[in-house]
Amino acid sequence: MPNIQGRFISMSEVKIFVPLGTQRFPFSRLIVALNSLVEKGLYSKDEIVMQSSVYPVKPIFKHVSLIPYDEFNKFIDDAEVVVTHSGVNSIISCMEREKPLVICPRLSKYKEHVDDHQNEIADLMRDKYDVLVCRDMHDLASFIDLAKTHKYKSWVSHRSELMNAIKDLVV
Repeated sequence: MPNIQGRFISMSEVKIFVPLGTQRFPFSRLIVALNSLVEKGLYSKDEIVMQSSVYPVKPIFKHVSLIPYDEFNKFIDDAEVVVTHSGVNSIISCMEREKPLVICPRLSKYKEHVDDHQNEIADLMRDKYDVLVCRDMHDLASFIDLAKTHKYKSWVSHRSELMNAIKDLVV
């Protein structure tokens, strides 16, 4: 049971983990959509845990600013579904574990980021790996349900190839 900022969170209760990074960019659309899932009774306030540094809208579910690395990975492992922004670390961490995943890119037209690189990352992951991408937050509940059975293509790391290429350049 992680103790995050003085709060104990029972992992057995967490159904949706929502990592949103540590940068200064708000994501009101997603918070409103998650609040709506709780208000409609689809999830309890204890079944959603969001990690974010910025809260432009008050979440009515569990939320924290920072999560230590090992606990972050435990949340991914134990959640039923991960709903994340297009943060590459969050996406790859989920894919390495074959975790049910929904990507919700921040969009510049809503002032959620300075440009649309998150949209581009989401498109790339959808096109190459068949990962689910939700842009319209009214569809979030459907995407979460679909993620529970959807199988995307496996993540293949090219880390060793990259390291060998760098070694070849340096040596």
